[in-house]
Amino acid sequence: MASTYQYGDKEYTRQQVIEYGRSHYPKLYWIKRGIGIGAIASAVLVFIIIIVFGEITLNEIGREYASLYYGDARMIIYIVGASLDTLLGVFLIISSFSRPTDEQCFIHGEKCLRQIAHDRAYFRKEK
Repeated sequence: MASTYQYGDKEYTRQQVIEYGRSHYPKLYWIKRGIGIGAIASAVLVFIIIIVFGEITLNEIGREYASLYYGDARMIIYIVGASLDTLLGVFLIISSFSRPTDEQCFIHGEKCLRQIAHDRAYFRKEK
């Protein structure tokens, strides 16, 4: 494996390419984090709606018929779906904190530096 890498008229060590790739790596963590927050917020909204309508229904009909509301198959599906939505949101938020590996940063840095060298050569050729 080469200890230095040539891109255009400049030489870089492997660590410099990794650092360049890390500093220019796409900052897409906010997409996972935003979807996770949205999933948790929607699940909380579903739980609030279930509880509010459940309390209204139980106050009108009576506590002895609570199993009719909360035992309904649709309500169980809503509760299970909202629970899975919450777990998905937590998983996405946790996974958004993972950092790219050195190899991923090296590949990205190499791609960026190659593109910059190609753009500089094209610009110089045009003049």
